[in-house]
Amino acid sequence: MTNEAQQAFAANVTERRNGPHPTVPHIIAGVEYYDGPLIERHDPSHPDVIVSACHDAPDALVHQAVEASRKAQKEWARVPLTERIERVSRAIPYIEAHIEEWAVRVALEIAKPYAGSRAEGAEVLDIAKFSARYASAPGAFEDARETDPAGFANDSVLRPYGVFGMVTPFNYPIVQAAGPTIAALIAGNGMVVKTAADGPWSGHAVHEFCEVMDLPVGLVNIIHGADGPGRALVASDLDGICFTGSVAVGRSIIRDYAAGAYSRPVIAEMGGKNPVVVTDDADLEEAAKGIVFSAFDMSGQKCSALSRVLVTPGAHDRLVELVNDRVKELKNGDPIDPTVFAGPVVSPEAVDRYNKIVDVANSAGFRVVTGSIEGEGHLVPATVVSGVPAAHDLATVEHFLPVVTISEVPDFETALSVANATDMGLTAGIYTGDLEEARTFLAEVEAGCVDVNVPGHATTGWWPGPQTFGGWKGSGSTGKQALGKWYVPQFARQQARKLPRELEHLLTY
Repeated sequence: MTNEAQQAFAANVTERRNGPHPTVPHIIAGVEYYDGPLIERHDPSHPDVIVSACHDAPDALVHQAVEASRKAQKEWARVPLTERIERVSRAIPYIEAHIEEWAVRVALEIAKPYAGSRAEGAEVLDIAKFSARYASAPGAFEDARETDPAGFANDSVLRPYGVFGMVTPFNYPIVQAAGPTIAALIAGNGMVVKTAADGPWSGHAVHEFCEVMDLPVGLVNIIHGADGPGRALVASDLDGICFTGSVAVGRSIIRDYAAGAYSRPVIAEMGGKNPVVVTDDADLEEAAKGIVFSAFDMSGQKCSALSRVLVTPGAHDRLVELVNDRVKELKNGDPIDPTVFAGPVVSPEAVDRYNKIVDVANSAGFRVVTGSIEGEGHLVPATVVSGVPAAHDLATVEHFLPVVTISEVPDFETALSVANATDMGLTAGIYTGDLEEARTFLAEVEAGCVDVNVPGHATTGWWPGPQTFGGWKGSGSTGKQALGKWYVPQFARQQARKLPRELEHLLTY
């Protein structure tokens, strides 16, 4: 990140704050709709400034979007896989050209500083590239079979389900809408995206880059709004659903989709109560760096964020000192300020939740150390709560805020047991100088994304190329993760086909 890029970002954000805000429409079969009550999105950094708006889609409009996508999908399913990949890849130059502009949207709606805001578009770019690469690999959509002993022609291929829906979270309003849409399209499906109410202008970017793919009209439709349109989409006549959000909501959707005439796929990425284990002979300076970044990046509003530290006695006091010293240096404020570490939290409700957590910590006599805040808006400081028993609610319940607990445990074995003693399993990490502890951790920790002695990152995920992303147990629904070669095939179902040898030419994909 150059000073010139940061300055241009700040200038563009300021200009948009001082200008008129967009009201993004629902898009169904290429037609703009402004149905439903108006929802205004206020800048978390300047709550008196409206930065975007949308309308709360009525149920009937949601169902119309699904039916439009279903009609268009029949045409799209007949397009060969190689051509689908080529058409989706047409968006790559468009995405690349709009990374900086999308960063401004994300900063205004979600209050991410420049690096995090810009990462939204950069990650979408990588997702598009890697999804196309994985889907183009030999055997990605066709299972190699033996010659049929009766002389028939045969194959076994992946075919689309039909229409998927996507319910998008606020914290990654472009990425979390774009990734499933790209995968669903490559697999031959239609998609209806319900954007996050806190980031409709950002989420609308999905419609914009799909426009350059030359898709059948109505294949991808965008609806906006709060919880109502999301519930209507989940309850509609979809063939599958993608969801990113809380464990409780995700499990409810899974139960609903398992009922009915037949089970339908739910590709869900849910929350985590993500631990890092720090043992006596760890490099405590590196551990402190990793803890602070992973806990407080994006004000802790990431499902992958570190939220609990489990540390053995010989390392405990020094680690607490190092983490507290680093946290005191963090400042949360306006994302255009290059000196801030993170921006405000998403809403006044999030501020209220933070205050209640701190009240609980103080009432219990735990030690609370914070960073600073500067400016206006929904600001809360990065916060470390130490002296917390590992079984306390503060150390076991996901808060989605810039709060990390530190708990002393007697030994590595106990730390690993406590780390696994949760229904969630998204990210986890360890800092240790003991090779056997590292080996055992890798073999036994119950999480989808695992870090061992990673400088600067105690638990958080990486870019689409180096690392896939997803959770075990209550943190995921499929056992296969996003951003890797097994993601796109989740949007398809297998079909084995056999016919007389003279009709083999019909076996095209």
